[in-house]
Amino acid sequence: MQPDFDLIDNELGQLVLKRPGEDDVVDVRPRQAFPWTKAGTMVSVRTNAGKEVLLIEELASLPAALRERIERWMAANSFLPQILRIASVNNDFGYQMWDVTTDRGPAKFRVQEREDVRFLNDGRFSIKDTDGNIYVMPPLDALDADSQRAVKIVL
Repeated sequence: MQPDFDLIDNELGQLVLKRPGEDDVVDVRPRQAFPWTKAGTMVSVRTNAGKEVLLIEELASLPAALRERIERWMAANSFLPQILRIASVNNDFGYQMWDVTTDRGPAKFRVQEREDVRFLNDGRFSIKDTDGNIYVMPPLDALDADSQRAVKIVL
């Protein structure tokens, strides 16, 4: 079955959503929707302002070329670093400052709300910083003792 949309690359390297009878949407961004543990399902296609314009329930149901284009774009543009070590978490002025080491190198970021640190069903945590970046933290017992002490202040 052919989908009723297509995603193509324009000359600026942006993805363009094309649907019959509708205006093209330039600079869309496919994002894995929650739950992240089910990769390839519930892929949200959003405008550059973050508004969802299409939800793809199963990437596997798409023609191979379209599916591969989406997967390639997501792999190149998704930022989901894994936290390996936590140096400190300071809780000052109503927000948290995290100083961590990730699988992509050191990072310092700010978390505004307590609700931005979420427990996932598999024991991991997702942490959303004030810029909208998502970090994944392993279960507490998988962290070293110093990291566990550092993070207890916010959990």
